[in-house]
Parts: sequence; C-alpha cells; structure tokens
Amino acid sequence: MTNIRPVAALLLGGMLAASPALAQSKGQIERLQSLETQVAALGGPVEVAQLSPSVAADFEIRLQNLERAIQDLTGKYEESTYQVTQLRERLEKVNADVDFRLKELEKGGGATGGAMGGAMADATPSRPSKAADEKKPADKPAQTAAANPPSTAGLSPEKQYEQAFELLRNSDYDRAEKALQEFIAKNKSHAYAGNAQYWLGESYYVRNRYPEAAQAFAEVLSKYRSNPKAADSLLKLGMTLQQMNKKSDACTAFNQLLTKFPEASASVKRRADTERKRINCPA
Repeated sequence: MTNIRPVAALLLGGMLAASPALAQSKGQIERLQSLETQVAALGGPVEVAQLSPSVAADFEIRLQNLERAIQDLTGKYEESTYQVTQLRERLEKVNADVDFRLKELEKGGGATGGAMGGAMADATPSRPSKAADEKKPADKPAQTAAANPPSTAGLSPEKQYEQAFELLRNSDYDRAEKALQEFIAKNKSHAYAGNAQYWLGESYYVRNRYPEAAQAFAEVLSKYRSNPKAADSLLKLGMTLQQMNKKSDACTAFNQLLTKFPEASASVKRRADTERKRINCPA
C-alpha cells in the first residue's frame, strides 16, 4: 500500500505537467476525479505533484504562439479564398465578353465588335471600308504575299502564339490560319496548342468553311481534352454541325456538353442551351 501512493501522485503530476491547459476541460477533470477516487480507494490521501511556475509559463507562451499561428493561417486562407473568388468572377466576365463578340461576328455585325477584339469588327475583305483604305493607302500587297504569315524565326512559342492571335484579332484570317497551323505543327505539346487549335477552328467558322471548322474543333476534343477550350470547342462543333444541316449531330454535341463538361463556364452552358432550343433539340 505504501508504494502505491507515490506512484499515483507521480502519475497525476505527470498528467498536469504534460497538459496544464487541457486539464481544465470537462473530460480531463472527470479523468482526474476518477483517478483520485481509485487511489483513495486504495487507502490514504492523494498527493498531487505541483506544477512549477516556470513550466506553466512556458506552456502558456507556447499555447499563445499556437493560437496566433492558427489565426494567421485562418486569415491567409480567407484571403486566398477571396482572391480565387475574384479571379473566377473576372474569368466569367471575360468569357461573357468573348461570347458576346463571337455572336456579333457570326451575325456579321461589322461595327459592333468581333470575336477577339474591336479590330475583328472591321468589314470583311470583300467589303473593305473606305476609312481603312484612307488610313492604309499603300497596304495592297499581292494576295500570295498577304497570305504568308510573319516570320517566326527566333521567337519563343509564346511570342509565336501572340503573333498568330494578333492576326486573328485584326481579321487577317488567311494569314492567321497559316500562323496557327505553323504554331501547332511546331508546338504540339505546348500549353497553348489546344488554344491555337480552337482559334484555327474559329478562323474557318467566320469564313463559313464549316467542314474544316468542324474538323478543327473535333481535334481539340480528341487531342486536347483537358484544355480550357475543350468545352468551347464542343459548343462550336455543335454550331458548326448545325450550319452544315446536321441537326441530330448538333443536338448530340449540345447535350454532351453538359454531361462531359459540367465545369464549363456559365456563358458556354447558356449558349448551348440557347442553341438547343433554337433548333428544337429533343429533351
């Protein structure tokens, strides 16, 4: 019996030293009371080792440091969440703007805007504007020369893509087509390859070259399935098939968009739903 008392006392003292803050919780108090009862049942008073002030102060400082660290992490998490939300909203606005401009271009809206910028709202080459002729009196090269894209010698893949995209923005579709084809051929595994393939399809679509557009959009889905433009490509594939009088195939494309790309932007989903209703696709 005499040996049990100091052992119990040391046990209780060790628990207090290891966890002074938690000992105040209800569960800890209940455990202590249970131990006290058991030791008391063995006979004699319970002697609890006292926690030194220095150790208690050290644990208190550590606890405060942990609390501050948790608060800092919580603040950073909330800040990151807010930034992600802001980026998503900005992306939605950009997608909506591009979608609007594409619709205007498809309608032939010359002065209202184009697919990739105000420059794409200029008149088509078959109807050049008088103002443009006045601004560029010497800009009349031979068709064979005009069809050749600018040289990409020494340019990085990113600069090549930007150069091709700029041609598309300026409604220079023939040169943009060749520039995009050249970029894709040279950079098949680049992060922008899927985007280039999509815009190649757009360059065909706006010129009513629907079979080539359908093939270009289909290649995005087959070769660059995880590219951000994959959902847009399926949408435009459906619209292209619709222009080719393939209603059944177009409806299939619109229906698959919601099942294969549930993460597609709201603007793409709305457009697909609008097109489905416009051609009376079955539910």
